[in-house]
Amino acid sequence: MQVKKWRYQDWLAFSFGFGVLLGTAAVRFFGWPVVLEQVRQPEQAAFPDRWEALRLFCVVFRCRFLQLTAGWLMGMTVCSVPLFCMTAAYGGLSAAVTLSLLTARKGMLGLPAFLIGLFPQWIIYVAVWWILASWASGTQKRVRLGAFLLLILFTACGAGAEILVNPIFSAYFF
Repeated sequence: MQVKKWRYQDWLAFSFGFGVLLGTAAVRFFGWPVVLEQVRQPEQAAFPDRWEALRLFCVVFRCRFLQLTAGWLMGMTVCSVPLFCMTAAYGGLSAAVTLSLLTARKGMLGLPAFLIGLFPQWIIYVAVWWILASWASGTQKRVRLGAFLLLILFTACGAGAEILVNPIFSAYFF
């Protein structure tokens, strides 16, 4: 029997799953009360006014732009595959901790709260991350400036969805 060699996508999925296991174990190790104490979240979703929404958009877009730039630069390095595997593990860890916290706060409604909290911006952000990860797997590292500018536009759309659209969905659930 021949063992199948793992592809890059397999390593990304394994890293994400490993991060999920680590995040769940961390929450279980520290205990619900300790972890919930660290989270200060308002019970109601807030609708920002026009200027507050613009300020929040600038803050969120700046953060996402820096993350996008870091991912783009990681993809240009020789060690891009291990870096993206570590990024996938961190994403899994973050998702597991967030899901565990929402489950501790809301019980059976934790999973729907988690999914609604990510909608619709996660669709855009996952697509951007997947494009960056696929660039990192290539053997030829080249600058794709035009495509990077398009990813900046997608990131701006994701930040806009995070600030303007997500509170509408969250208001009905939270």
